[in-house]
Amino acid sequence: MTSIDSTIDEFADLEEVPAPWTLTGKGLIVVMRSKAEKLMADARIPLDIRDSLKCPVSVLMYVDYTHSNAGPYKELLYIPGTAQFSEKLGSKRLLTISNIVVSSASSVKNGRINWGIPKNLCNFDVAQGPESLQEISLHQDGVPQFDLAYRGKGFSFPINTGLVPGFMKTLGQRWQGQEFLYSPSAKGKARFANVHVLQNLGNAFPDMDIGDVVTALEITQFQMTFPVAHIA
Repeated sequence: MTSIDSTIDEFADLEEVPAPWTLTGKGLIVVMRSKAEKLMADARIPLDIRDSLKCPVSVLMYVDYTHSNAGPYKELLYIPGTAQFSEKLGSKRLLTISNIVVSSASSVKNGRINWGIPKNLCNFDVAQGPESLQEISLHQDGVPQFDLAYRGKGFSFPINTGLVPGFMKTLGQRWQGQEFLYSPSAKGKARFANVHVLQNLGNAFPDMDIGDVVTALEITQFQMTFPVAHIA
């Protein structure tokens, strides 16, 4: 997958949208068992993450932001586990996003500037199949990249990151020689979901096995805040 460099003329004129951001939308969180040896050997995860990666579980998230400071967009991201960060961030081991694609060039540029998130651009096709099956297909220049399909089930319940310990919602990123520390907050409603398709087809993500899915939550609605990051 071709990366976007915000210095390229095509994107140089895009507006910088500083943090904090307030976002609303819906999506899916998939928790998977991790195979450390497999992930640490996968070159699609950056080397500076693989070098210190610990991954009892990994997380895939699909998000449809119906509103953000940079406009609506969709994203798919992968958190393989935690990585070790330098003494600039207190020598902490932090959750980190290793792979992420979004449908908006503005989100790419500003995600990198504000939080060091390594976003790339991709096309998203979203459809509803039989019996409310949600189908998401990603492609770039007509080349398939990822297929995901899921169906929510049961009753919804409230969620709030205020009840989550800080170390489980604080992320670290490395970008262009800097380290970023940030703790998003969110509240909304969720319900459990069944994942029917989970398949990487390109180079944007490491390969995943649907058999490794531990649990999945359909986020039926949420409001999220991405704060100003600590940058060192």
